[in-house]
Amino acid sequence: MAIALLSLRQAEKVEPQLRAAMKGQASSKPTASDLAQAGLSARERLALREGSPADAAAALNARQYVQQIIAKDRELTRSQMIWALGRIEPGEIEAMLKSLAKMRGRYASLVLEYSQTERPIGKQALEELRGLRERIEEFERGLETIKTAILDGNAEVDGVKSARL
Repeated sequence: MAIALLSLRQAEKVEPQLRAAMKGQASSKPTASDLAQAGLSARERLALREGSPADAAAALNARQYVQQIIAKDRELTRSQMIWALGRIEPGEIEAMLKSLAKMRGRYASLVLEYSQTERPIGKQALEELRGLRERIEEFERGLETIKTAILDGNAEVDGVKSARL
């Protein structure tokens, strides 16, 4: 008797079929409830009904599989953005823009100030500039993320019509 080692994902998919086989209730093809319990997609279940289990793996080509991954990523990102952002008040965006503008102004004034001296910039001043630049970059990236979420319909702004109508 050979013992096969299965990954956890593989075991979860075949467990209902194995239980049925051990009880002597296994049929030549698994039932719809067995397939649903195994966590198979509709496409995989269709392939199993129409052919052998090996056909289920061949049901999707690489491009189709990647398209499914992209669609799932969009769906999950959309639900998380909606949950995380909720309804945005215009004042929140304005406060973020004001904060970003202040950081940019402070950074520009520091660069100008440090460039006026003839001595090399000190380690502390360099760290201050670097930290300010990194904060500006993070705020800019965050602003772009929020703008994209608004345009994609993943975030609502009070008083603004959704772009996904």
